[in-house]
Amino acid sequence: MFDSQRFDNSHDHHAYAYGSKPQLAVDNTRGFNRIVAFSDGSAQGYQLPKCRNSKRISVFGLGHNGALSAICMAAIGHKVIGVDLDQRRINALNQGRTFLDEDGLPELLAQIGTFCNLVATDDGFNAVKRSDYSLIYVNDDADSTTSVSIDKLKIICEQIGLSLRYKEHYHNIVFCQQLASEIVKDVLIPILEKQSGKKVSEAFGVTSMQSGNQTTRSIKEFYQPAQLVIQFIDKQSCQMTEQLFNGFKASIRRISW
Repeated sequence: MFDSQRFDNSHDHHAYAYGSKPQLAVDNTRGFNRIVAFSDGSAQGYQLPKCRNSKRISVFGLGHNGALSAICMAAIGHKVIGVDLDQRRINALNQGRTFLDEDGLPELLAQIGTFCNLVATDDGFNAVKRSDYSLIYVNDDADSTTSVSIDKLKIICEQIGLSLRYKEHYHNIVFCQQLASEIVKDVLIPILEKQSGKKVSEAFGVTSMQSGNQTTRSIKEFYQPAQLVIQFIDKQSCQMTEQLFNGFKASIRRISW
């Protein structure tokens, strides 16, 4: 179940315990905590994107790419709810642990634990209700057009659409892989509209976002992609997706479906 008290009340949250000291710099001058500089100890440190406003994000799929995205987004100040059906992945994030073999993630998680802005759950319905963006990661492969991947996307869209039925505010859905326009327009959007009883571009937006790296495997690749490719239905959804990546130095390529 979704633990809303743990997510909302920082004084009820205990920092994650790690033996190593995080090699990072924290800023809280904008009214929320964010990490602005980071080094994993094995390479030269670098600046993290400076998030201007903290946004509410749900991340569906906590495999390598989804978990990395959830952690990295929380590190720069966003409030993130990770969603997965695998209880081991859920427990790992909620206990401040990571199943990912990535230098620096324990340090990020240790600091995020003091921010109280990252939780994981299997309750996608409430995760959507409590967020303004949903980032969807169906697998960790570059090819997300297989029948298995599309079936996973259908299931997630059914869950998101049902939650949107009971939500008043606009919600932006971001598929974090390149998708053919016919899959989006003829398969996924009809599911979202049917389950929500609402229309795309009115109650919710749909985009896809992919970095020039194809699959992001490290913290540095997440924060410093060569390019961001955004496919979009309408201008509002495109602008909202771009706002998620304010401060990222990557060039942006926009493609209208």
